[in-house]
Amino acid sequence: MAHASGLTAALVATTATQGLATFAVFILPVLAPFALRDLGVEPHWIGHQVAAIYIAAALVSSIAGGLVGRWGPARGSQVAVAAGAAGCVLIALGGLPGAVLGSVLIGAGYGLTNPAASMVLSRMTPAGRHNLVYGIKQMGVPFGAALAGLVLPGLAIAIGWRGAALAVAMVLLAMTLALGLFRPHWDAARNPAAPLRGAGGGLSLLRARPGLASVAIIGALYSAAQLALGAYAVTMLVEEFGWSPVVAGVLAAALQITGAFGRILWAWMADRLRSGLKVLAGLGLMTAAVLLPLPLTTGWPMAALAPMLCLLGLCAAGWNGVMLAEASRLAPPGGSGHATGAVLSVTFAGVVTGPTLFAAIFAAVGSYALAFAVLAALPLAGAAVAWRAHRRTEITPP
Repeated sequence: MAHASGLTAALVATTATQGLATFAVFILPVLAPFALRDLGVEPHWIGHQVAAIYIAAALVSSIAGGLVGRWGPARGSQVAVAAGAAGCVLIALGGLPGAVLGSVLIGAGYGLTNPAASMVLSRMTPAGRHNLVYGIKQMGVPFGAALAGLVLPGLAIAIGWRGAALAVAMVLLAMTLALGLFRPHWDAARNPAAPLRGAGGGLSLLRARPGLASVAIIGALYSAAQLALGAYAVTMLVEEFGWSPVVAGVLAAALQITGAFGRILWAWMADRLRSGLKVLAGLGLMTAAVLLPLPLTTGWPMAALAPMLCLLGLCAAGWNGVMLAEASRLAPPGGSGHATGAVLSVTFAGVVTGPTLFAAIFAAVGSYALAFAVLAALPLAGAAVAWRAHRRTEITPP
């Protein structure tokens, strides 16, 4: 690849890696109607399977900076995608035990992707463009999820759900080979003796670097709200707002699309303002401002409610790139992978707990819309943490 050492090539490669890793995460959730009977489990088992993926991702993220430091970001990305491919094969051929182990492998690979990408992009990105670059890279997540939803059902009908999973594994293996083209440029500075837990000792890096713990907390709070929205928005619209499942599904897709473009918009704004923490604070406030009045909108016409919910998607799912850019900015010299991994290990805890927390709130209040209004406490708390961190880093820059 002629320009494998350039930022554009790196951004394309890391975005594609992120998208394919996300595609693998959605293999079983999307193929559930075809696969669960063969696996001998009930539909609710998918919730446990997704939790297993993100628990594995959180655990690997805590040491991912050290692993990528030893292997190099290109090799680390290859391992991440290859783990996803192996996970897809196990899901297809290994029965229920294979599905469990395959899910853990997919999660472990997913936990490597962002630290590896961060190590590359932090070296190449010019000053003043970090947020935009990370925002573009994070568009791989919603695009990977959308691609899984568009491609996998038809593929399962054509060649069976096992064939669909194996086809995805082949694509991931092809990407593994393609990433080898970047090894001479990306991995030249790798250190085979790099400590797994890095300067400050893994998660203790969050305490050692001013502002980094705040970014991790913001990620956990915002991801919990985002995942709860993704898990229960369609159910709320059907059960309480009287929408048809098809129309509610279209709105859910619109939330994904607006969230994807929000990652670019808010990243651009963070670069313009020269403050990711300011933008993160604003996003928390705007998310809460849409969630809080939801119980009052159950009688609204669809034409009025849909734009409001798209605004919610724009804010509640658009923060990720800014958060990762901020983690990279606050990292110690040469420690971008360690910082990103430490932040994500906490963020993934929010991913795991968000839907469960929402279910507990719903059980207490008996209304999805009211439960979302209560859940607004999470983005409000995140906004407060972001603003406080911004004020502190203004006084004591990293």
